[in-house]
Parts: sequence; structure tokens; C-alpha cells
Amino acid sequence: MTEEIKNIASGLISHLQSVKNKGAKQYFQHDFDCSFFQDWNLTDIRDSDEHKEVFKKLGLITGPVVYWFEIIPPTSNEDIRKLISKYKYSEDAKSVPALKKKYFKESTALYVGKVKRNFWGRVIQHLGYYHVKRTQGLQLYHWAKNLGLKVRLHAYEFEPDMEDLVSIFELKLARILKPITGKHS
Repeated sequence: MTEEIKNIASGLISHLQSVKNKGAKQYFQHDFDCSFFQDWNLTDIRDSDEHKEVFKKLGLITGPVVYWFEIIPPTSNEDIRKLISKYKYSEDAKSVPALKKKYFKESTALYVGKVKRNFWGRVIQHLGYYHVKRTQGLQLYHWAKNLGLKVRLHAYEFEPDMEDLVSIFELKLARILKPITGKHS
């Protein structure tokens, strides 16, 4: 078993060395203005005129991804936290990320996450257009629309062999960015 452990470690090191030398496979960025969000809960947002192009690009991202939502000023963290909390306890609310009791008030990171595949689907969940209430996401459509919140989605896609390691990148990135939501420690 010792040899198997060494072989696994060697493979993981090889994957990380490749990222160290080459960086991520690609970087993606897109700004969302929540004040313009419409109700896409009954139709597929990917077919909407407003979002067709961004979801076409998101559909090309097939590998594991580490991502975060950046808060674009002037919206304050306090206003965001109040609205998330209010929404979280409202009737028919969908699952939202945890609100940290202690958080870095100057942070511009709303949320840091990772996904092994189907990044476009995770974005739909965060925007608030996924039908399963128990699936956790930011649910931006449901609470940020009237706030006029603008967010910037940043995403780094990795090669498929990084699937098992993307969680480590998520944790390390969360420690750097100090998001105001989520359970990162």
C-alpha cells in the first residue's frame, strides 16, 4: 500500500507542477447587473437574448473550475448580508450560502466556489434559476434584483486531471479573498 500512496502523490504532484508551469487552462470573466434579471424560472435562461452569448461561452468550459463572484461598488457588504438573511428566512426560499458571523468587512468577494464539471449549470444555480430549492447557490435573482447589485464572475478552468485538486484551490483562494458568504475556514 505504501507504493500506491507514493504513486498517487507522484501523480498529484505532476498535475500541480503542470499548473505551476503553465497556469490554468483558461480564464473567464463576466459582469452581471442583477437589476436587469428577469424571471427565467419557467424558461431556459440559456436561450434568452440577454444571456445566450455568455452561456454559449460557459458551455465551452468543460473542465474543473474554481470561481468567485466579486462585488462591484457601490453596494455594501452590510446591505448584501441583510438581504441574503431576509431572503433565507422567507417563505419558499431556495438554499443560500452560510453567512459568516465574523467576516472581513472590506472584502469584495461575495462567494468562492468550485465545480468539477458543468460550470454553466452552477452559474444558473447562483443566478437563482435552478428549480431544486435544496441546491445551494447565491440565488441572486431572488434577493439582489432590487438592490441593483452588480457582480463580476471570475473563473479559472483547469485540465480534467485537476478534478480532485480543485477543492484545494478553492480553499486557498477563499483564504486569500475572504468571501462574505460560504463555509470556508
